Amino acid sequence: MAALRTREIFSDATVTLIAVESIDLQTSKTNMGCHVYASIKPVAVIVRSLDGTYALDMEAKPTPLEQFRQYVPELNSSGH
Repeated sequence: MAALRTREIFSDATVTLIAVESIDLQTSKTNMGCHVYASIKPVAVIVRSLDGTYALDMEAKPTPLEQFRQYVPELNSSGH
């Protein structure tokens, strides 16, 4: 099951960069114990500047910010 999370990667007086990452956790049980597999994959970068807030995919192409608001509620808070 993959989920999205955000992480602020840079901030100064004029711009804030927020990484959007996909987190995938998988577990399995055996008679020898439990295995946990995890991966973190970058999905997009949110840019907040004096000109506004926008999202770029990993190929630096603009992508709708609203698609991340739906899955990452932290983007609606005042911190992001």
